[in-house]
Amino acid sequence: MASLMRESHPLTLKVMRLSRPTLADTRTLPMDSSTAVLAQALREAEQNRPTASGQIFSDLQLSDAQLPLDAFPLSETLVLPRTFGTMFLGETFSAQMCICNESAFVVRDVAVNVVMQTATQQVPLLDNSAVQLAAGQPLNVQVAHEIKELGTHVLGCTITYLSAQGEHRTLQRSFRFQAANPLVVKTKVNHLARDVLLEVQVHNATHATLVLERLRFEPSSPFAAEDLNAPHGDTALLWGGSAGFMQPGDARQYLYRLRAPIASEEASVEQERAVQYATALGKLDILWRGAFGSVGRLQTSQLLRKSPGMFLIEVDKAEIDETDSSVTLETPFCVRARVRNVSENTMTVLATVDANKHPLVMPCGPTRHDLGDLAVGEAREICLEFLPLAAGVQRFGAMVFVDSVSGYTRELGHLLEVFVA
Repeated sequence: MASLMRESHPLTLKVMRLSRPTLADTRTLPMDSSTAVLAQALREAEQNRPTASGQIFSDLQLSDAQLPLDAFPLSETLVLPRTFGTMFLGETFSAQMCICNESAFVVRDVAVNVVMQTATQQVPLLDNSAVQLAAGQPLNVQVAHEIKELGTHVLGCTITYLSAQGEHRTLQRSFRFQAANPLVVKTKVNHLARDVLLEVQVHNATHATLVLERLRFEPSSPFAAEDLNAPHGDTALLWGGSAGFMQPGDARQYLYRLRAPIASEEASVEQERAVQYATALGKLDILWRGAFGSVGRLQTSQLLRKSPGMFLIEVDKAEIDETDSSVTLETPFCVRARVRNVSENTMTVLATVDANKHPLVMPCGPTRHDLGDLAVGEAREICLEFLPLAAGVQRFGAMVFVDSVSGYTRELGHLLEVFVA
């Protein structure tokens, strides 16, 4: 194949991927020194035919617990990869390309064009100006491309030149490789009132150890993210020391809380709808390192959720009255609830407390409250009195809201949970 290439083209093309080296194996063989005959034979063999990696065996007993440095399975010698290896999503593919004039004549107007072809796009990597190559002269160029897609990648190389006979000729070569996913990211969304709790699980899907240097969540509007993984902002507990190391098959879990920047009682109807109906949460930006400090960076696509929607009548805030510092058994207390119209029309709201749903904390005041006409976005506060009949943590305050104009009804399971002393 090589001879045919040289006959048809005066130029040859060689491509080598630029990868990090590895440590060479010492391949030291432990030997029992009691076998003197075998030891003498191996000594003579080592002196007559020394190996590239040094001695081929040691005098250490098999039971020795402490081994010297020269018996360590890895040497200080660096070895270049013998194969292409595996490319992962988020890594940077780098290659050295050598175009050499193997003929005895001058080759003129040598131009090199290199592209990276994926399933969705073609990215130009190199398009140099024409040069002249003397007999035996090489031309070395480097290309780099950040892997942003999974699947098949094709490195296409096109060399155009003017032959010694004055003919315009073209040499084309292509190199195909696969890009695998190094990290499997799974998410789970939990709703907590207006806030969102986002659980993230990162799994090492490679066969090598990875070191996570950073995992950052970039929220989408209208959310602001709070990192619940590092207490008091101390990220050393997450990424310092051995905390960031992930062995093959290991998984790490992280938690983020997404909040709306405006409190519900201060937000307009449009802002409240933007929060409740937002489906895009944000993106994860992950930075890791592999062997010998090789860097990889992965940014997920937009993380989505199923919108919880919103009711036409919302309870913005419900809290125990400040005058009641604590809730005591068989002692009445007051709860202030703020009811808001978030529909597109004026509503006439009637609020009713369901006395049968939570019998351990019974209403002891009026159970029906006429809120009157509520304009769009308008809120009104009501005071509800309850009597606790059992100690412990109790859930209470089941209510029904009815709009007498449209007939819309909303049932609320409970207002609050309280500890009864």
